[in-house]
Amino acid sequence: MSDSNPSLGRRTFLRHSVISIGATVHEFVKHRDAPSPVKKDQPISEKTGWLRPPGAVEEEMFLERCTGCADCLKACPHDAIQTLSSNDTPVIFPEESPCQLCEDLPCIGACETDALLPLADRAQVNMGVAEVLPKMCTAGNGCNACVSKCPTGAISMDFALFRINVDATLCVGCGVCQYICRTVNDRAAIRIVPRRGGVSYA
Repeated sequence: MSDSNPSLGRRTFLRHSVISIGATVHEFVKHRDAPSPVKKDQPISEKTGWLRPPGAVEEEMFLERCTGCADCLKACPHDAIQTLSSNDTPVIFPEESPCQLCEDLPCIGACETDALLPLADRAQVNMGVAEVLPKMCTAGNGCNACVSKCPTGAISMDFALFRINVDATLCVGCGVCQYICRTVNDRAAIRIVPRRGGVSYA
């Protein structure tokens, strides 16, 4: 004959149920209040490949003089000038929106701190120099879209070798070639190597 007590069995069952429910609630609260890794602020990497606007002085001096006022941004009729998120200084991302080398360079005229210095003409602009990446360039297939768009005549097509040549003495680094290349190809085969040594009057 069994000596088990039904009332004791029920009490044991209820006690275990309460303990189980309590543990479940505890786990729920613990996970609910735990910080979510998704909500944690993730550092945003700064975009690279930027150029300073026309007339920019040497980089160290530029950072001393530029106040981040954004007057040059407002003066640019083509919205080519943006700001770096790290310090709010003006830059140009040629693959997104190149410098159009405006005749009067209004961005320079808008700068009141001499971070951008006046230039006699557009030929003195010294933002960078174009560099062709041969393995990516499609000139071998006859593409030369960048040639006709170069505002300074610095880019030419060698039809004997089917390759793009850059005359560094004429290139001012406006980035138009990089932008055009990106629009007609999957990736830009031309990039502008920044010259951050300041304006040149040579």
